[in-house]
Amino acid sequence: MTLCEKLIKENKNRWLDVGCNKNFEVGFYYLDTWPIGKIPVEYRKKYFSLDILKAANKDLKLLGKFDFIRMQHVLEHFSYEEGLTVVSKIAKILKNKGIFIATVPDLKIHANKYINGKYKKWKTYDWWIKKWATKRIPADAPDSFYFSVFAYSLPITPHKWCYDYDGLEYLLKLSGLFYKIQKVDFKDPLASFPFTHNRPEEDVCIMAIKK
Repeated sequence: MTLCEKLIKENKNRWLDVGCNKNFEVGFYYLDTWPIGKIPVEYRKKYFSLDILKAANKDLKLLGKFDFIRMQHVLEHFSYEEGLTVVSKIAKILKNKGIFIATVPDLKIHANKYINGKYKKWKTYDWWIKKWATKRIPADAPDSFYFSVFAYSLPITPHKWCYDYDGLEYLLKLSGLFYKIQKVDFKDPLASFPFTHNRPEEDVCIMAIKK
């Protein structure tokens, strides 16, 4: 049984996608910093325009409580200090024993591609290499340059931190707000696309329960 199916079976149906960008998966409420006017009309009733890092307690109260909150490729855009603040605010809007999932680019996958000299030849990244990297660096630049563009220098919202599973686990343990912290591999029965993993070829996914 996937996590999505499990939540529905248990009538835990209030879900929030934090940092949704413009991806509006059915069943969720959505939170991002886009102005409401830029959101398709059909999703506006379930959309919150809010910076989770800067959100005050009064802002969080207006959101209500959720059974399930996910962040897909969002935490890496915060420093680890900011990340601690973000996960503490996530905990405030989770119901007791609510589930939190975060997926981020797995540093180990990216580092292994770099070490083995296959980074800029990685077909998964043809799109961002063409879109961003070659506008910044020469096409014949070494893998280290391409890795640096991805890890630190994306043009709109740069990555501020790199995580593997150990790093994510450490962050959540450091917050002191979660238990039953575990890795959800894409082969795990709980996993599904795009509910838990939206880039399974490079994701690392962590799941935890609010204390």
